[in-house]
Amino acid sequence: MTIDNDVIIVTGASSGIGLATARHLAGLGARLVLAARNADALRELAAELPGAIAIPTDVTDLDEATRLVEQTIARFGRVDVLVNNAGRAMAKPVEHIDLGEYTDLLELNVVAPLRLMQLVIPHLRAQGGGQIVNISSQASTAYIPYIAGYASTKFALNNLSLTAREELAKDDIVVSIVKPGIVDSDFGQNTPSPEPGHLRRAEDGSLLSHVIAPEAVAAAVAAIIDSGDAEINILGS
Repeated sequence: MTIDNDVIIVTGASSGIGLATARHLAGLGARLVLAARNADALRELAAELPGAIAIPTDVTDLDEATRLVEQTIARFGRVDVLVNNAGRAMAKPVEHIDLGEYTDLLELNVVAPLRLMQLVIPHLRAQGGGQIVNISSQASTAYIPYIAGYASTKFALNNLSLTAREELAKDDIVVSIVKPGIVDSDFGQNTPSPEPGHLRRAEDGSLLSHVIAPEAVAAAVAAIIDSGDAEINILGS
């Protein structure tokens, strides 16, 4: 599908992959609905992107997620693409995963994207189709020590996404996943169980060669919207 003039919701739009994706899609002519908890950052970004609107949202809150979709429809009359990007990392050995923290992680990384899918699907069906892009991870199909908590949530998201793709094909609703490797952002640190710094940077502070720029993930999101493929993998060198 084309991107120019499409109405696209991007969650987690205030930083990292979400920020880069919003900027990239806006550059392709999309009308952006920016969602994240950081209201100030969202408003600054909306002012930067022509035609964009900011709707501060905690996607784990049913009322706020519902309001996000309702306000999008009220403002634009439709929604063409949902990009489920909001999420959080976790780095802990399985033996020591705090179950309360893991429950919160599941709520943000799995339940919230599923909820938003369920909220937009009736609108997509009624208008004759649309697209959902869920941001997963290369970790979701690997078995990496200390990353199982995070990886398992993305594994679940993969299954929900690609099963929904089969179920919704008859309605011209395309569901896809984007699976980046380690990205140059603060994602791994903005969590109660942060990732070790050596995953991204050498001892001298330089970025490791396998780390991916968030702009590369943004370009992949645009590419999969255009192609309608089931998934795309993004790997560093």
